[in-house]
Amino acid sequence: MVREYTLTLKHYITEDNSNKIIGVGVGSAGCKIASKISSFKTGINRFYYISCDENDLIGLNNGETLYIPPLTSTKREPSLARGAGMRHRDKISRILRDSKVTLIITGLGGAVGSGLAPLIAELAKEQNSLVLGVAVMPSSYEHSKLFYSSVALRHFRSSCDYTIVIDKDDFTQSMSDRPIIEVYEEISERISFALSRVLGAFEKEDYYISLSKFITTSIKDRFTLLTVSNRSNMMDAVSEAVASIYRKANPAETESALLYLCGSKDLLAGEVEDSVRHLSTLLGNGSVKVEYGFSTNGYTKITSIVLASGFKTLKHAKYDVLENIFDAERKIDAAPECAVDLDLSKITQMEHF
Repeated sequence: MVREYTLTLKHYITEDNSNKIIGVGVGSAGCKIASKISSFKTGINRFYYISCDENDLIGLNNGETLYIPPLTSTKREPSLARGAGMRHRDKISRILRDSKVTLIITGLGGAVGSGLAPLIAELAKEQNSLVLGVAVMPSSYEHSKLFYSSVALRHFRSSCDYTIVIDKDDFTQSMSDRPIIEVYEEISERISFALSRVLGAFEKEDYYISLSKFITTSIKDRFTLLTVSNRSNMMDAVSEAVASIYRKANPAETESALLYLCGSKDLLAGEVEDSVRHLSTLLGNGSVKVEYGFSTNGYTKITSIVLASGFKTLKHAKYDVLENIFDAERKIDAAPECAVDLDLSKITQMEHF
């Protein structure tokens, strides 16, 4: 059964909306992507960049930075990043104060994003903000990051109203013959472009998608997948984007979808109609209503951006071994692990009697 969607930005934004919608980039990947998005004209009023690594905060656009000093310079673990963030929670809360909508963009799998992003989401919820979380998951070959990313995704999702997941595998598999530095930069470019379009960025030749439509397409407390495909043929681009969804989730669970197409100035009305119909047929047993937008700014290739929502679980959750071992009645403590630096010399020794 398709749900009724009544939640819009009007529930969170008043007429004076200055600084009411903020974007927060967390960690290396999150800061880069958020910085690139800030260069587009979206509905986000202000950007902030937060990291435990000073290098992540260099050369960013249109925003303010917050450096969280790490607890130790020798170890990099999510628990240590979260512990460092806890020491500066007042500074983070001041950034989030009065925001009605908070968009948090982060890469999961590394120490900083996995540790800080769930904490920032928690603090945003304490401010009664609507929290949109965007999680970029590591590639499947990055074995050392998969467990951390899955655990962090669980904690991140628990504090976000909406959780949008992007899989780096969608990009790396088609660029395996290119230098790794170029690949990482290209991934950031593609993700920031795709997010900017579904967040409401527009140019002269665009039929744009509003931030409100982005929110109402996403299903609360369910996973949302964002996939991107570049092909010379429009139907191929849509099919490839949907194939990516099939590899990550059960497509029959799709409850809503959004399609954004980028093409040449000769983009035909029939091509858009066919693409929307094609996407609706491939998802949710053919019953999904599809919102759409497009740009005809002379792109040489067709870019298909698909946002599909309603998934109960994703392949990424399977990397969380502890969650799979313990069932609902035998769960261990579900709270995120947090390292705290204590001066043990101040603890008085207890005598045994």
